[in-house]
Amino acid sequence: MSRILKNYFYNILYNMFVLLVPLITAPYLARVLGAERLGIYSYVSSSTSVIMSVSLFGIYSYGNRQTAYMRDDGEEMSQMFWDIMGLRAVLGIFGTIVYIVYARISGFAIFFRLFYIYYLANVFDCTWLFVGLEDMKIPALKNMFAKILSTLCIFLFVKSEQDIGRYIFLLSLSTMIANILAYPQLRKYIKVKKIQFKNFKKYLWGSVELFLPSFVATIYLQVDKVMIGWLTNGTSQISYYDQAEKIVIIPLTFITVLSTVMMPRIANEFKRGNQTVIGGLLEKAAGYSMFLALPMMFGLMGIAYKFIPWYLGRAFMATAKAVVILSPMVISNTLIGISGSQYFTATNQMGILLKSNAAGAVLNIAVNTILIPRYGYIGAAIATLFSNYTLVGIQFYYLNRQVRIRNIFIQSMRYFLYSLVMFIAVFLCGYIQSPGPIVTLEQIFVGCAVYCTILFIKKDPLFFEIYYLVKKYLKRRILK
Repeated sequence: MSRILKNYFYNILYNMFVLLVPLITAPYLARVLGAERLGIYSYVSSSTSVIMSVSLFGIYSYGNRQTAYMRDDGEEMSQMFWDIMGLRAVLGIFGTIVYIVYARISGFAIFFRLFYIYYLANVFDCTWLFVGLEDMKIPALKNMFAKILSTLCIFLFVKSEQDIGRYIFLLSLSTMIANILAYPQLRKYIKVKKIQFKNFKKYLWGSVELFLPSFVATIYLQVDKVMIGWLTNGTSQISYYDQAEKIVIIPLTFITVLSTVMMPRIANEFKRGNQTVIGGLLEKAAGYSMFLALPMMFGLMGIAYKFIPWYLGRAFMATAKAVVILSPMVISNTLIGISGSQYFTATNQMGILLKSNAAGAVLNIAVNTILIPRYGYIGAAIATLFSNYTLVGIQFYYLNRQVRIRNIFIQSMRYFLYSLVMFIAVFLCGYIQSPGPIVTLEQIFVGCAVYCTILFIKKDPLFFEIYYLVKKYLKRRILK
């Protein structure tokens, strides 16, 4: 497990930046750019994600998985790398045509042009190789650099509502620079090879298997913001929804990082036929995930109405309701990470992923069409929740037929009860107080104290396992 723990550390390190950067920049941007301008960025970003998913198929995930399969053969892996990068370039050309056409009819052409650098950065992203090799250090450090660079530039150059174009350009440019900086590290693993165009067809068909599930997943993740833009009169509602989603995703990043780390290991064990090992890895990952996910979900629900007014400003108070509605996504996305990202992707069961993601996407679009015209961003939040849990139900139905998962839910029930008690304490802590940073810190402290106290009293094995690991690590560091 040492490599998994090492990769988990690098991903946690990066995701600390994912957590800190929005915490630092969101209040500033909410006040400087405002809801309407931030809504423009959300619309452009979501539309680009959909176009990117269509044009690049599932080539990132496919390359990641193929690297995990081929990493014991340096020559074969090197050839595969250059062939896939060549294929990405060709697909990127076709995607560019779609991007230009959509930009012209969108009404936000100038902003799409500025964000095109971001699209190109993803076309030529090579970090899928490092993920497949279970060397998460390079992707993590690269992404950390992009976050730091973009944060500094935001505070230096974004000063008013008129700087929305500058903001979009800075985000896309920092991503491009970070991706370019990852290339020199390829020498450690990859030899220079001539691109074999004859292999394009093989890799293209292989990626199509991953493309369909990932595409429909992108649809149900991004279509909400696009449809809010289509079905409402302004971009401010996109911003309310987008800010809520970003807040919910902040704690989720610490949990879903396990999916990125575990998938290559499960793929490698699957190739070796070690089904028993896979079951053990899944159960362990699920235990840690639900141990964190349930208190985070209830914690978000408990602090939302005292957090949003001082964090984003009272102009964004509507975001608090969306945060409460979207908070259960912490659980659904955690479960999806266990079944889909970790197991079905690693074991090449793309049909199940396609079926579940398609059901989620269709339901999301249908519910959005009904609810957004009447309830705006709140309708979109409800649609997201319905589609997420539909997807979870389908994936776990099939997972249960292959791997014993009863223990996951039995174990989760006690964490649900502990977290519910914690929620009551957090809510009561802030109930009679006015919104402010100190109140939010008090609520977080109370929540952590109540949850940890219950775990200690109940002698929870995961709690003590984490406690002794941290204690051992600190003792070793002090002795050095």
